Formats: sequence, C-alpha cells, structure tokens
Amino acid sequence: MVDGRGAAEILGISYKTWSNKGGAKAFGLRPLNEGRRTLLYDRAQVEAVRDGRELPVWPQGTREHPGDLLDEQDAADVLGVTYGALRHDRAVGRLPGWVDVCGVAHIKRATLDRVIAARPGRGVGGGRPRRSFQTRGSSSSVKPSAS
Repeated sequence: MVDGRGAAEILGISYKTWSNKGGAKAFGLRPLNEGRRTLLYDRAQVEAVRDGRELPVWPQGTREHPGDLLDEQDAADVLGVTYGALRHDRAVGRLPGWVDVCGVAHIKRATLDRVIAARPGRGVGGGRPRRSFQTRGSSSSVKPSAS
C-alpha cells in the first residue's frame, strides 16, 4: 500500500503535480480505503499505471482474509464498539499489534479475531456493582439523628 505521496513518487511526479491533476482519479486509481483522511492505494495498480499496463483487478466477493490490515474505523466495526472506545483501548494497551502503514495505524484481522475469542462472556464480572435491595424504612437502613 502507498499513500498519495508514495503514488506520486512511483509515477515520477511531484506530489503537487499529483494534487493539481486531480490525484488518483486522473490516473484511474481507486483508493483501498474510501472516505478516510489518508487515502491508500494498491502499489501494484500504481506501478501498472506507471508502466502503461492494464490495471490489476481486485478480487471480488472474496472472504475476509486473516492477514487483512484494518484501520481503526474498520477494527471498531469488527469489534462492535465505537471509534472512541477502540482508540481508548489501543491507547491503554488492550489492543496490541498495531502497525503503521503510511502514517495510518492498522491491525491484522487475525489479531482482532483473537481479541474477540478471548473476551469474557456476559456476567463474568466487572462493571457496576448490583444495587442493594433493602426496603426503605426498615430499621437497618434508618440512621439515627445526630441531635
């Protein structure tokens, strides 16, 4: 994977030229992670554009591979948590194994699968303690006055 700067370098142009020409659209490239802040592109496709070859086609309808790299938003979706919760878990060390790809943090799908398998089930502890069910007005819950 490469970002826009890496793609421009492979194509032998400056990043400014890449931006002025319209980036990936001008070269017929599609980002791997649409809608993200830092767009990433398939290196093989960028090299095919550089060499004047036909663009390699991405496999369609394939299963999720354990080696897939997921960014923080994708990982949050897989885990079923919010983006903020995932960022917190990553910051405190509950989600190890992150790698940096062109300035964007990614984690392997297999690592997330292990995290999901190791999660405790419902009612395994933690969380807020149960409320005491003492009735109001009983002698054990009435405090003597301090007069």
